[in-house]
Amino acid sequence: MMADYPVFSQSKKFGQYYHFFCREVVECILPFLGNTMKITSNNQTKGALALCAAVLLATATVAVAAPANPYGICSHLHGGEFAGRNREFGMMCAAGIGIVRSDFPWRAIEKPAGQWNFERFDTIVADAKAAGIAVLPILAYDHPYYPRPDIDLAPWRRFVRAVAERYGADVPAFEIWNEQNLWGKWKRDPAKYVPVLKAAAEEIRAAAPGAKVLIGGFAGIPLGYIEELYRLGCGPFFDVMNFHSYWPDPPEGRFDREIADLRALMARYGDADKPIWLTETGCSTINSVVARGATTTDPFAERNTHGVDEATQARHLSRILGIAFECGIDVAMPYEMRDPFPARFDKEAHFGLCHENFVPKPAWAAYAQFVSMRPMGSTRKASPWPQGRHGLWCPQWTRPERSADGDCREVPLPGRDAGMVWSYPSIGLARLAFTTDKIRFFTHLGEEFHPERDSENSYLVEIGESPIYFVGGELAVPPVDQH
Repeated sequence: MMADYPVFSQSKKFGQYYHFFCREVVECILPFLGNTMKITSNNQTKGALALCAAVLLATATVAVAAPANPYGICSHLHGGEFAGRNREFGMMCAAGIGIVRSDFPWRAIEKPAGQWNFERFDTIVADAKAAGIAVLPILAYDHPYYPRPDIDLAPWRRFVRAVAERYGADVPAFEIWNEQNLWGKWKRDPAKYVPVLKAAAEEIRAAAPGAKVLIGGFAGIPLGYIEELYRLGCGPFFDVMNFHSYWPDPPEGRFDREIADLRALMARYGDADKPIWLTETGCSTINSVVARGATTTDPFAERNTHGVDEATQARHLSRILGIAFECGIDVAMPYEMRDPFPARFDKEAHFGLCHENFVPKPAWAAYAQFVSMRPMGSTRKASPWPQGRHGLWCPQWTRPERSADGDCREVPLPGRDAGMVWSYPSIGLARLAFTTDKIRFFTHLGEEFHPERDSENSYLVEIGESPIYFVGGELAVPPVDQH
C-alpha cells in the first residue's frame, strides 16, 4: 500500500521549536486517552511539555538494535507528511509507538543519475531519532535513469550500499521493496525478485552489519509466491518475514489461519524461528467520508469504496492487533498515520488513524489504548481454551513491572496480568470469572467502566464486537454461561 506520494502543501507551518509540537501533541491526544493514559501531573499540559523535552535530551544517542518496541506505524515522511513530521513524532511518542515505516525511494535519493540527494532523508532520520522513534526505510521503486533492477543489478547495488552506509548506524532494519507480488509485472515473478533481494542483503550486511533485512512486505500472504521464493533459495537473504493484511471485513477465523499457514510454510523451509512483522494493516474509513456527503464524478470510484466507518475502523484495529500478537507476530504497524488527501473520494486516501489535519480518529485512541494495556515488554500467556471457540476471543498477557511508553517515560502499571475479550458475533451478557477480585475494566477507546459484580471474583459484562480490556487478574474460564 505504501506508495511514493508527491509533496502536498500543509494547512499550517510548524517551526523548529519542539515545545510547540509538544503542546500540539497534548491538545490532540488528551481528549482521546483513557484513565490509564492520562499524564499524572497537577497541570497535564505543562507536565507533558516537560516530559517531551526530557525525551529529546535523553534520546540524543540511541544504540542501533532490532527494535524492542513492537508498535509501529506507516507515514509518507519524505512526501506530504514531511512538513508535519515532528508533530507526528510527538504524537507517536505520546502513544507509545516506537517505529515509523517510510519510503526511501531510489528515484528521490539518486537524481540525476550518480548524484545523491540525502538532505530530506537526513532530516527525517535525525528528527525521528531525537524523538526516540526508529525509522524503517523501504528501499524500493524503479529508477527512470536505469534499467529495472532485475535486468541490471549494479545501479541497484550502488543505491542500497549508499543508503546502508549513510543510515546503517541509525536504523534497525531495511525493507527491500514493497508488495513485490502485486506491483509491476517483473516483480510479480519470484525468479526476478530473488536476485534483487540477494543483492540488497549483501550490500546491507557489508555496510551495516547490525541492521536486519526485511523481505519486502507482501500484499496479503501469497503462499504460492512465498514458497516459490523459498524454492529459489531466498531464505538466507532476509532476517524477517514481512506481510500486509487489511481487514474491512471481520478478521476472526481468517487472519489467524493465514498466519498459521505462513508459519507452517516457513517451518518446512527451516525458517520456523524467524520473526514475522506485519508492516501494514487496517481499513479505510471511506464510508465515513461518503456518509458526510462526499461526491465524485469519477466513474470508477464505486470500485474503490470497500471500507468502513470510523467507529468500525477502531474496533477492527483493536481486534487485528489482538489476533496478531496472540499468533506470535513480533511487530505490527497500522497503515497509516494520517490521511494523505483531505476530502478525496478514494478509499486509498482514508486509511489514516488521524485526519490530514492531525485530528485523531477513534482508531488512534484504540491503538494508544492497546499499547497502554499491552505495553512493550509484555509476554503472551497460553490460552486455557481455543481462541475463537463459540466466537469468543481472549488474548491474555503478562505486563512488565514498569512500562516504558514509547521510550518517553516509565510508569508503574496497575497490574501485571491483563488481557482483552470480545466476540464475533456478539454473545451478549456473560459471566467473567477471574483469579482475583481486583479487576479493572476499560473499553477499547480507553474509558474505564465498572460492571456488575456477580460474585467475589466474577462480573457480568456485555461481550460483543468492541473489545474490552481487563487488568489485575487472569480470566479463569471461558464466559460461556450467558444471561
